[in-house]
Amino acid sequence: MKMLQKISRIFVGVVFVFSGFVKGVDPLGTMYKIEDYFIAYDTQWALPLALVLSFILITVEFGVGAFLLLRVRMKFSSWLLMLMMVFFTIVTFFDALYNPVPDCGCFGEAIKLTNWETFYKNIILLIPTFIVFAEWRNKKRKRTYGVREILSVSLIAVFVAISIYSYNHLPIIDFRNWKEGKNMTPDNQGEPICYLQYKNSKTGQIKEYLPENLPWQDSVWLNNWNFVCQRIDYSNVNRVHDLQIVNNYGDDVTAEILENPEYNFIVVVNNFLVADDDGINKIISLRKKIVEGVHIIVLTSSLEKEINEFIEKSNNKIPVYQVDDIILKSMVRSNPGLILMKNGVVIKKWHYNDIPALEELQEEYNI
Repeated sequence: MKMLQKISRIFVGVVFVFSGFVKGVDPLGTMYKIEDYFIAYDTQWALPLALVLSFILITVEFGVGAFLLLRVRMKFSSWLLMLMMVFFTIVTFFDALYNPVPDCGCFGEAIKLTNWETFYKNIILLIPTFIVFAEWRNKKRKRTYGVREILSVSLIAVFVAISIYSYNHLPIIDFRNWKEGKNMTPDNQGEPICYLQYKNSKTGQIKEYLPENLPWQDSVWLNNWNFVCQRIDYSNVNRVHDLQIVNNYGDDVTAEILENPEYNFIVVVNNFLVADDDGINKIISLRKKIVEGVHIIVLTSSLEKEINEFIEKSNNKIPVYQVDDIILKSMVRSNPGLILMKNGVVIKKWHYNDIPALEELQEEYNI
């Protein structure tokens, strides 16, 4: 029994430390998830609290895991562990039933789970949680402040420092698609397949055809089968990203921009209304100094009014394209953020606090 209790404590501790850490290196990602829940449950009034709640949640989660592994304040930790697990199991059950938020982000961007997978994970995790809770809930704590206590507090302090650093710069570990060194336009991406659906006017039967296989020469078929719709099958397409950049004429220029063989700057502005003003000014200043031939564009989900104000401020020097904000948030955890690409590869990303001077770019990339 003692061995089972020990294994349960270590197992839950490791899960909580891992879950807290992968969210802690990306506190903005956790904030976005909390905002999604506030919007889904029609509590938009709480949106300003999302960032604070993000830091509290990930710190408590990591702290509980550290306490369990080091066997510190076990009565308090076991009660907090049980309350958290019961609460999140209930939340994920309703997530699985009604899908208000497609991904709860329980392991941040490191591991993606469906809502049902997350719920089943919590059900499994409840078993060792009950074992830990049953062992420690009534035990009296000896008031000692030894090495384990000092070590646990030190670990939590380092963790909080890492989270604050990741918020003010960029995540120290990037689990997302648009990470540095990633080729966003790989070879052999595959092509989507278009199927045309036709319905038999007499029997009601529905058949799918490839466009080149339509029996146009069959007069009986032409008289009895009516077009219904088309279906696009993307199952054989290696879709690295969902980014789509469309110009004012309705043309898709995504490949043209991403696959540019020269250095190409992409400025990501989730929303001009809440973007850091100093960061915006740094980007405008960089555009004024940068050599001709080096492209720089802005991607934003802002409305036309805010876009026009920025264009006027930058003297029409930077083209602006509208993109879905979810995609922008996945590209870089900064508003604004700066991405340097070449030949479809993400060369470097910068938080607005770290946007380099032209001299640094010239020295590093010969721009």
